[in-house]
Amino acid sequence: MKEKTLVSTLTLLGSLASYYYSKTHEKDVVPYVMIGGFIGAWVGELISTLIDSEKNKRDNENKDKEL
Repeated sequence: MKEKTLVSTLTLLGSLASYYYSKTHEKDVVPYVMIGGFIGAWVGELISTLIDSEKNKRDNENKDKEL
């Protein structure tokens, strides 16, 4: 999965989840959506970084086996 797609999807899900939470608890929507989107983007970036590091690790192991 591409990094941009992953981050965008988690940002959207975080925003929607926080929107739902704020609406059901009758709170102001805007701060919750902003915080939820930020947290979703942060989690997406962490996951994409982990995926990239695992790919790099596997690539390095394969190069070592070839030598």
